[in-house]
Amino acid sequence: MASDATLTPRGRLAAWTLVDAERRADQRAFADRWIGRLGGLALMATLLYLFIGSTPYVHEAVIDANTGGRVMNSVNRYSWIVLAGVSAPILWLRRQALPQALITLAPLLLLYGWFAATGLWALDAGASHRRLFIYLIELVICLSVSLSQPDGRRLHSVMAWTCAIMIGIDLFSWIFRYKVSMSELGLAGIHNHKNTLGAVMLICGLICWPYLMTQRSWAGRAFWLAVLAGGFALLVASLSKTSLGIYLGVFAFAPVLIWTLSTGPRTFRSILAAAVGLLTAVIFAYLAWCAVEALDPLAPIRGVTFTQRTDVWRFVIGEWSHHPWRGLGFGSFWDIDPMIQPSLQTDEWFAQPDSPTNEAHNGYLDILVTTGAIGLAAALGLLLWWTFAALAALRRALTSARPSDQAMRPYGIYQALLPLILIGHNVTESSYFAGNSVFGFLILLLGVELDLRRRQATA
Repeated sequence: MASDATLTPRGRLAAWTLVDAERRADQRAFADRWIGRLGGLALMATLLYLFIGSTPYVHEAVIDANTGGRVMNSVNRYSWIVLAGVSAPILWLRRQALPQALITLAPLLLLYGWFAATGLWALDAGASHRRLFIYLIELVICLSVSLSQPDGRRLHSVMAWTCAIMIGIDLFSWIFRYKVSMSELGLAGIHNHKNTLGAVMLICGLICWPYLMTQRSWAGRAFWLAVLAGGFALLVASLSKTSLGIYLGVFAFAPVLIWTLSTGPRTFRSILAAAVGLLTAVIFAYLAWCAVEALDPLAPIRGVTFTQRTDVWRFVIGEWSHHPWRGLGFGSFWDIDPMIQPSLQTDEWFAQPDSPTNEAHNGYLDILVTTGAIGLAAALGLLLWWTFAALAALRRALTSARPSDQAMRPYGIYQALLPLILIGHNVTESSYFAGNSVFGFLILLLGVELDLRRRQATA
């Protein structure tokens, strides 16, 4: 560039303007990098806390002998406040995009409004407000993390490395702290229960398998294969049948899903119609055979108790029938004041001190009994919307010729599989809209990010 002395006044003004624009662009890029790092830190800290919990290596519930209820852990509440403090600055730095983001998330915010309204008639208003407060913090974290990243690939990288750290911690505990890592039911590691370890390893596999596709070097592939092998060994050792069954089933089904979504529109519609037709034909044929043979169609499953979960389901449905539309209040059914907790007023096996139960082991029933039919219908509507949006995003990444879309394929596979896994996992465990649940947080993050990315694409 010529010196200022050889330029005309107009030329000097143009040069200064260009320099100022470059300086501002560098400042924005620098700010974006640090905002992205802060968002990644918030996401990693939140996931590690959800993975480990506030009471590491405590494999048995602490029961108050005077009340028969669980001892409340105040560390959990303070931990969430700290995580909110890490995430909140991002909302301030991204405040210009915040109003439009809140408009985009209006359906989710309306559901939160209904959850808050149910606290007015909750059995234990204090417990309801505390649990809604935690889930509001989770929404703040999800919104902050989504606004901090230009796309989902950075989020995928942060989640994958968090899973690698978690697998390393559990392997260390298994090898060097074997006695405290084992529970009566199976390997629990640093977690509170062997089913928690199983769910965490299921999630780690879901995140790390697609991330393996992003590796370009043999060393990177070998490292992530070792991470996956360690996670699968921990999953098997946990003896968590639900998580292991979902793990094997989903990853066997994943290639079929990817191939189906990558086909042309006409072939895709034909495959979908054929699948629906085949399923309908099988059900009709089975019912017809039962009618001809005078058999009970439900006989094969009448003796199935899902590890005595059906006893809990029957009790929960009975309690919901008294308040079918409005429910008993968000988060106000389990682990509340022992004097009014419904289960503790019965002689059921799951109400005994040696078998404390703090969930219905069915997330849909927990939403139903606490927020009523209105809350369940809205929650299912959001879940289905996020599921179809994730499948559509994966299909776009698989069929697009644009390199930027193709680069989203690994993250798109994770996004498409997560809601499908949650739908099945939530049948036997309470994870959807459940505080301190890894699945609950991840599906909320997925939904927020999908909605914001869709809005950006539309704009």
